[in-house]
Order: sequence, then C-alpha cells, then structure tokens
Amino acid sequence: MGDPKVTGLRSAEFQVPELKLATKFYEENWGLEVAAADRDTVYLRGTGTAHHSLILREGGEKKLLAVNLAADNKTAVDGLYEKARGLGASVEAPEELGGPAGGYGFVFHDLHGRDYRISSDITEHAKKPAAKDRPVKISHVVLNSPDREAQSSQFIDLLGFKLSDRTGYMDFIRCSSDHHAIAYTTIDSPTLNHVAFEMPSHNALMYGAGRMKQTGYPTEWGVGRHGPGNNIFAYFVDPNGYVIEYTAEVEQVDDSYKVGMPEDWERPPELQGDDWGFADGASDRMRAHTK
Repeated sequence: MGDPKVTGLRSAEFQVPELKLATKFYEENWGLEVAAADRDTVYLRGTGTAHHSLILREGGEKKLLAVNLAADNKTAVDGLYEKARGLGASVEAPEELGGPAGGYGFVFHDLHGRDYRISSDITEHAKKPAAKDRPVKISHVVLNSPDREAQSSQFIDLLGFKLSDRTGYMDFIRCSSDHHAIAYTTIDSPTLNHVAFEMPSHNALMYGAGRMKQTGYPTEWGVGRHGPGNNIFAYFVDPNGYVIEYTAEVEQVDDSYKVGMPEDWERPPELQGDDWGFADGASDRMRAHTK
C-alpha cells in the first residue's frame, strides 16, 4: 500500500447573495439538478453518480468557500491528514461530516488559506443516462495564485497530485486519469479563476452553449480547444460574477504522459485563443471576473 492520496474532485462551494435566484440559474440555464437543500444551502448534481458537483450557500457577495476533494476511504483520509500535519500544513482534524451526503473528512488550507475538504464515504446517486445538453459532473477548478509553482508543489508533495503540464503562466495538476483536476494560474490575488463542468460530448457542449445563449448568457470565450488537456471549452459568467465553463473531451493520461514545460506550449499569435485558431481571446467581462 503506497502513500495516501487524493483521488478525485468532488465539488466547489459558492457563496451567493440570493440563493433562490442562483439556484434557478444553475437549474434552468446551466442544466444541473437539485440533489438536496436546506434553509440556506442547495446541493446541485449532474447526471453522474456524484451526490453533488456544486454547493450554493447564501451569505453575501461572490466568494469561493471551499473545493471538495475525494479520498478512497477513512484510512486514506486519516493518512492524508497525518502526512499534511506532519509536514507543517494548516489542517483541521478529521470528523464525521454533516449534510445530506454524509461522509468523513478534514479541512486542508493551502498556502493562501483557501479551504479544501478531503473526504470519503460520501453518498452517491445512481447514474442517469447522459443528457444531450446537461453536465455530467464537475471537471476542474482553476485558482489564481501569486506563487503557482509553490502552490502546485504543496499539492504534489502532501496530497499525491501529479504535474501534467506547466505553461508560462499555469500549472495543471491531476489526481486521476483526467489531465487536470486543479490548475493554478499566476495572478497576484489568491482568488477563484473559474470552475468547469464536464459535458458528455462536443455535441452536448454545443447544445448547452446554445441554451445559454438563447437565455441571455452569451459565450465569453469559445467555443475552442485548449492546448494543455486538449479539451473543448466554452466559458460564461453567471449572474453573481462566477466564471463557469462547459468542457468536453478532457485528455486521459497515465504515468507515461510526458510533462510539458513552457517551451512545449509556445504558440503563434493566431493560436493564442485556442488550438483550432477559431476562438478569440476571453472577453473583457470574463477577464474582469477572473482576477
């Protein structure tokens, strides 16, 4: 048995000023489904088995409250906690988790004080048939960091992540066969950049993007194909200023994957927007909300 490690990305947790309005957007426009709710919190799921992929918590202006990660079992949770604590990380002791999904886990604070909950034994749903225009699950989270290489190294050394690619301004790290679950990008403030949701196909992504456009939410960047990860993308801004992405065809990798360095990802000007040369750069509105 090797060192304990994080094995997946579970969900992101957003603070929102008006829970009902935010829930309505993520159900009707974005295509998620309410899995559970209480007075001030709503848990939203895709068509996959995850209990939820997004948590909305009423409480104020835009703020990422937590990123939730998976471990295989309680032994792995305890092992990750002990390893992180032993190496000087800021952590909170494991405990049985409340809420509709249950589970067992602990809170890990990154170099900038952001919260990550690492858990096991979370309730799952039966998988639903893939829908032509709805997300399956959360795909990845991109976070801004004044020192992205140090932040990536913390997750690699303490939580078992692996570096997939490093460009001139982003580190892509993985904890499963998906090319990345988290990416850190160089921006002075340690804030949320965006959260991506996996669509079952390129076609499904286009249907979802079409629904967003027809309901008043135009594409802010895309449709295009990224270099690192080779995934198709379309970005939007939700009513509270969160940047969200539909993505499909994320590259699947294993330990034989050659880690790319900045020189491997240099692109000519005409391919700065995406690998196809089709998408222009991100809109000014999107850029304003990713800082």
